[in-house]
Amino acid sequence: MSCRGEGTKKVFLLLFFLLHGVYAFPAIAETEAVFSPESSIKEVILHEIGSATSTLEIALNGMTSPDMARALGEAKQRGVKVRVIADSKQSKSKLSQITFLIQKGVVVKVLGGIGRGSMNYRFAVFDGKKVMVGSYDWSESSEKGSYENILFLEGSEAVAPYQKEFERLWREKKIVK
Repeated sequence: MSCRGEGTKKVFLLLFFLLHGVYAFPAIAETEAVFSPESSIKEVILHEIGSATSTLEIALNGMTSPDMARALGEAKQRGVKVRVIADSKQSKSKLSQITFLIQKGVVVKVLGGIGRGSMNYRFAVFDGKKVMVGSYDWSESSEKGSYENILFLEGSEAVAPYQKEFERLWREKKIVK
């Protein structure tokens, strides 16, 4: 009789720890890393923009890629809510696509850095479900002449801090276009 009780107890403990482990620890985010020049980071980002269905929130230093700007304009036309935060100095450069985005109806906020610094983030949140971070500037020179990387993370634990930081930046009382 004691053997049967011990076996039941072991099964119960095993189930307890398995179930407890599932609910007690956060899920590990799914990840995907992309490196250039081995892969076209621009094409990967364009695919993600094209797949967005509800929201795109992008914080970046600058955007000089006409292809990226066009894709964001097209996402806006599809009904995706697109918001962009960019650096105020970079937004004034001759090659900047920020004016194009504004003309396409994309809501853009430009921020200066702290003191003489810059708004140097490079992240995007896709539909509130996936975040992309990395060194890649949304520019032609990043695509063609640099070693760059991006990392996609999925899962609420990975996305939430970036969503929160985007909203914090969006509320800043700086230049809005």
